[in-house]
Amino acid sequence: MTYRRRVQVTGGGTFLVTLPKEWAGRMGVGQGTEMVLIPNESGTMLLVPPGIKDRNRCTLAVTGKDRDHLQREIIARYIAGYDVIEVIGSRIGPEVRRVVREIAQSLVGVEVLGETQGAVALHCVANVRDFPAPATVRRILEITGAMWDDAVAAFLSRDEELAQDVEERDGDVDRVVLLVARQFGLLLRDLIVEEEVGLSRFQFLHYHTVVDQLERVADHAVKVSHAARALASPIPARWGGRIRRAAAASQDVVREAVGAFTGRNVERANAVLAGKGAQTHLGDWLQALLADHPADAPSVTLLHDSVLRCREHGFNIAETALDAAVPAIDSI
Repeated sequence: MTYRRRVQVTGGGTFLVTLPKEWAGRMGVGQGTEMVLIPNESGTMLLVPPGIKDRNRCTLAVTGKDRDHLQREIIARYIAGYDVIEVIGSRIGPEVRRVVREIAQSLVGVEVLGETQGAVALHCVANVRDFPAPATVRRILEITGAMWDDAVAAFLSRDEELAQDVEERDGDVDRVVLLVARQFGLLLRDLIVEEEVGLSRFQFLHYHTVVDQLERVADHAVKVSHAARALASPIPARWGGRIRRAAAASQDVVREAVGAFTGRNVERANAVLAGKGAQTHLGDWLQALLADHPADAPSVTLLHDSVLRCREHGFNIAETALDAAVPAIDSI
């Protein structure tokens, strides 16, 4: 619903705007209530009544939901920005409580802070100020880079233990990615968060996009680890150098693109994108390796595909870097 009010001016030159009665009643606003006014870069003004954050809670019925369904529902509310998610049911058994606790542990800043026979209350205690977006992007890049190094090493040595370790680290990336999604959800719902985060919703959209691309890079490291565990025999040593160089070249694109994004460096982003149409030799080894090692064609092909796809994700990040730099260029 949209309300329209005409501005009034008192004899002393003060501007006055009346508040809709039904809204004021719903928000508990009355005579003497202190309001907070927050100007926005777009020129709008946000009017914040007291106690608004106390309303940021929701309930979720557990009846009829299996583990995956319950997890999706909790994560959806976490991303939406709710501070309190109360899982309710006529009687919540030990198994469901265990599942709810495990889901809470997979989300940054979520704690079980209350339990009764018919409810489990999850509280998100993480402060958005404690997780600045630039540092988050750098952290995810660091994790994904290490995952790729180890995934390639596991593939070349057929090291199942190292491959499994890479797969487990994907959970660390997922947790941080969900945190960024939550921050973005909060920004979309509440302009107050812009001041806490230090970024506008428009600016944070670019960070959300970059994080999404980095998550996919991490997913490809997991795919390479799966391929490593599926190998029938170790890859011949003479192919190790070519595979490492191909993977390193792909990851260089990702790192350069992220550097261009975080540094708002248009020239660096364009330099990355200049290589998009250039002739590459990342796959020159594929056919020869397949001929030399036919028994493991599925694993080798998956590795090759993941190397090329990560490169494409790097180009996507470089394009986002150009988009993110536009406001800075216009302001010069």
